[in-house]
Amino acid sequence: EKRMVPIAPAPEKNYVTHDTPPNLQYRKKVHFRTNPYTGPQAASIARRNARERNRVKQVNDGFNALRRHLPASVVAALSGGARRGSGKKLSKVDTLRMVVEYIRYLQQ
Repeated sequence: EKRMVPIAPAPEKNYVTHDTPPNLQYRKKVHFRTNPYTGPQAASIARRNARERNRVKQVNDGFNALRRHLPASVVAALSGGARRGSGKKLSKVDTLRMVVEYIRYLQQ
């Protein structure tokens, strides 16, 4: 059975009301308590975060590999005349769109 565990503790807030005298008014302050996760729970969270970082890195590496396999002439042709800086890489969405179009072209 899984229990829902809060991601972070709720902050303590001090609010200014309309009837607070001007000399006592102050901005809202947010105080965070110390990390409530310790021991096995903290280790579990650290492992989960490491797995997620690894997953994101693998996805990004995959997109970089796709970008490297797209010929510059295809990127230029499919960009629709949009000028892209020489050092600016294609977005993930643009990469996928261009790869799909390039595969269709190769299949013809």
